[in-house]
Amino acid sequence: MPRRTALSLLALLPTTPALAESTSDAWEPVAVRHIELTADKAGRVHEVRISPLFTTTLVFNAPLLRGGVVLEEREGFRTVLVDEDTGVVALLPSGVLSAGRHLSLTVRFADGAVPASASLRLVVHPTRAESQVNVYRLPRSAESLQVEARQERERAEQCEAQLAQAQAEQKRPGGLTGLIDSGLVKEGSGVTGRDIFTTARQRLGEALQVEAAHTYAARGQGAVALEVENTSDQPWRVDSEGAQLVSKEGARLRVLSVWQREPLAPGQKGRVVVEAVATPEQARGTYVLTLGERGGARTVTLRGVTFP
Repeated sequence: MPRRTALSLLALLPTTPALAESTSDAWEPVAVRHIELTADKAGRVHEVRISPLFTTTLVFNAPLLRGGVVLEEREGFRTVLVDEDTGVVALLPSGVLSAGRHLSLTVRFADGAVPASASLRLVVHPTRAESQVNVYRLPRSAESLQVEARQERERAEQCEAQLAQAQAEQKRPGGLTGLIDSGLVKEGSGVTGRDIFTTARQRLGEALQVEAAHTYAARGQGAVALEVENTSDQPWRVDSEGAQLVSKEGARLRVLSVWQREPLAPGQKGRVVVEAVATPEQARGTYVLTLGERGGARTVTLRGVTFP
């Protein structure tokens, strides 16, 4: 495939690296992950999360062998784009891949150096796809140490985000979520609200039925509050790490917390609140809210989410 053609096609795929690497601090803090390949760990298999209808781009720092990319169950992907010259593989799974599936991806390099190939395990998750993974095939060097330092910073950011989410799951949540749950959000209080139930659209056939939806904005933060009913025959609890607010351009707001008072039993109604960072410019966009299930594959999807 000519290099110009491959890069042009890559630019058309949703959630490409150009969208994920926003310069604003309000986007997802870990948009790019780094994997290091060394000769002494040539047989190690690295896991990469993928999700149906989300693009994951793998960027290698070496050219790939022609025909050297082998993907298990390739028919389960809507698009597989390979540019051997630039070392880019873009994957867009279709909706037929179920959560929890493991698929192998083997990539062989063209320069004959060691290691000669990379083995990856693609793990299907309903919402938490990795938008870009950079694979560095390097010996231990200054550049390798910089990659390791960058990974440590990313892990620290993830720990801070998880701590904020854990605090938000307490019986008395704080911040904007606490105001919403306590019923103290009223007109004139400095928090603006909007009823989006009549304009937002839920995906059909989901386990939870959305019966009310409101959005709120205050001091650079936005929140989405849903009143839902569990119409399935199994309990449902939100995954605090599985919530996403993605714009129609593919950019993600940084989620601060996901809160639900208690698991919803079959037939029970309850509230789920998602709080995120949103600058005034970002708050003017339109988003798709996706909620994952803790320990399960059932999701709730609401399109047309706007903030006041």
